[in-house]
Amino acid sequence: MRLLRQILVLTYLGLLGIPRRKWTSLVLVGSVACVIGVLVSMLSVTAGMLRAYRSGEDPRLAIVLGPDNTTEWGHGVAASAVGTILDAPGIAHRADGHPLGDPEVLIYIASTGVGPYVSGAPLVRGIGATGLALHPQVRIIAGRGFRSGRQELTVGAAAARAFGLHLGDRVSLPGGSWPIVGVFADDGSVLEGEFMGDADTLLAAGRSSGYGSVLVRLETPQAFEAFAHWIATNPDLKETAERLTHYSQRTANENAAFFTALAYTVGCLMTLGALFGTVKLMYAAVSTRTREIATLRAIGYQPLPVAASVLLETAVLAIAGALIGVGVAWLSFDGRHTNQARAVFDLSVSGQLMLLGIVWALTLALLGGVPPAFRAARRSVREAFAA
Repeated sequence: MRLLRQILVLTYLGLLGIPRRKWTSLVLVGSVACVIGVLVSMLSVTAGMLRAYRSGEDPRLAIVLGPDNTTEWGHGVAASAVGTILDAPGIAHRADGHPLGDPEVLIYIASTGVGPYVSGAPLVRGIGATGLALHPQVRIIAGRGFRSGRQELTVGAAAARAFGLHLGDRVSLPGGSWPIVGVFADDGSVLEGEFMGDADTLLAAGRSSGYGSVLVRLETPQAFEAFAHWIATNPDLKETAERLTHYSQRTANENAAFFTALAYTVGCLMTLGALFGTVKLMYAAVSTRTREIATLRAIGYQPLPVAASVLLETAVLAIAGALIGVGVAWLSFDGRHTNQARAVFDLSVSGQLMLLGIVWALTLALLGGVPPAFRAARRSVREAFAA
């Protein structure tokens, strides 16, 4: 209890002295705020991307991909194989007995041809008659849905915002200029950053014959193993099956890996610079309190409370900087839409990211405060008064 009391008293005296050292304290707070603000802002890309891919996950959904294909890009699933795939066991059926499965195709638009220029370009997802039943969160919020057999598109709300698109705008696609007849929302999922159109019409316009994937809804999540085994062992098929949740997670992690690595690389480099600054500033703070600390040591205060008080003071300043950095990142980037890795989504400064920023700042404070704290604790009373 005595040591704790001494730590609290010394920490209190140190914090009371911050106004006398306001400029050095502000420099420390500002440097930590910059480090944490940049780190959290860059990681908001990863957080937003992962949230978009994971939105509306359904463990009953499975995706069938073409031979030697790990993504839904391309035309690896032949039209002749779709019927065989939909005969697999474990697939749920509609009330009319039709299996809940739908072939899909994903194509890249080189340019929207309308709206302001932005980096990247949107994607068009072709779905069939059963497609919307497999995406129950999709709802039309303006206009109407596209009609089968027609060169029409609906656009996700996120894509409409990112590319400046509206009802009636036309998009250049194979086969001509396709009108946007509706806008849809999907609870913030990655689908909101795409267009939707009729799969067979898209294939006909592009003179392609194969689909990129087949999406199916299973009777239960446990039915996946039997379904995947049937697909893998059927002599008429060369396709492979994967849970949609696993596929989305894998795709999101692959796309987010670059942004995560970049964020931590920049964060570490900035932290290294801030670390040297923290050590120097806390040395200066200890120097201004030399006689004060010596007096307290002379009346019985131990070296450990002296060191702990320096570390706590550094931590308080670092947390203040972290809160400022996190706040600026949240105000500037949370909810702001972006177009990265062929996906349109909203950036996210989540609570987890805020906590990471605070922990990062505390780590910086600990590493930067140890040398000054050690010096303050080991300095003798005679040396302190002679200084």
